[in-house]
Amino acid sequence: MAAETKPEQSNKELSEIRKEVIEARNLVIKTDSLLKNLHAEVKAIGKRHEDLQKRQFLSSGVAYAIFAALCVAGAVVVSSARTSTAGAERERLEKTVAELSAQLDKQRTEATAMQTSQRAAAEVFRLMTTLPGDERLKGVDELVKLDTSKLTALERQALTDKAAQLRREIGDSAFERGKTAFRRNDMKATIEEMSRFVAMNPPQEQLLDASFFLGVAYNMEKKHDLAVPLLSRFVENDRKAKNRDYAMLLLAQSLQETNQLDKAMQMAHDGVAQHPASEFIPQFRGRIATVRRMQQGGDAATAAAPAAQPAAQPAAPVVVPVPISVPAITAQPAPQ
Repeated sequence: MAAETKPEQSNKELSEIRKEVIEARNLVIKTDSLLKNLHAEVKAIGKRHEDLQKRQFLSSGVAYAIFAALCVAGAVVVSSARTSTAGAERERLEKTVAELSAQLDKQRTEATAMQTSQRAAAEVFRLMTTLPGDERLKGVDELVKLDTSKLTALERQALTDKAAQLRREIGDSAFERGKTAFRRNDMKATIEEMSRFVAMNPPQEQLLDASFFLGVAYNMEKKHDLAVPLLSRFVENDRKAKNRDYAMLLLAQSLQETNQLDKAMQMAHDGVAQHPASEFIPQFRGRIATVRRMQQGGDAATAAAPAAQPAAQPAAPVVVPVPISVPAITAQPAPQ
């Protein structure tokens, strides 16, 4: 029994061993298949990884190339913009430099002109202060020619004040000398001094007095065309003067001598009407008669004799007093 039992157990054990071997062999085959599949998958994964790396490398290269191209394009754009800006800035700076240069040249020119004007003004002031007597008028004459726009306000005022003072001083002196010559019956000296006085732009009050003296002097010198405006100014603007009747008589004569017969007739009639108590009433009436004969075409030789009557009174201008009350008038330039 024991012997029979042992072979059966051995067979059974062998069967189990065979079974286990078969199972192990199957397991090995299965494991080998799994390994082969794993190897194939690993190889496929590796290939995909290599492809991915290649694509990634190409993508990186393209990305770098695009980035580089963008950088280059941006640099070109920035450079162009800077170049354009630099060009515009250069043009602006060049224009500014040109304007500043022009202003500098203008300022230099103005400074030179100002210095020249100041030197000329100093010379004019020297002439008005250092020269003797009437020679100082040379300074006044030079002042008229001087361009005072380049001088300061103080310099202009100083020159103007000095010129006005000089005109008053020399004018008053000439006026007194003219009156003295008038009283001496020196009509040429009267004309010279009074003309110098009128050229000094005297005050309006004294201008009427000078007009009377000059008008009488020109009438006495038979320069009737020069006497008419002066005597007219005196007669029209100083109606209260004591010697107005005499001025009207001489004005009527000068108007007649300049062939202004209607005005001469009117002036003689006005003299009679406005000064009925005048000592020159006979001369006014003689003038009226003379002018009437001339208007009627009378004999010129007959009209010439009475026409000289006012001039035949040398004492009249000498004894006529200087006007005392002189109304304000607008100064007019006297004929020279």
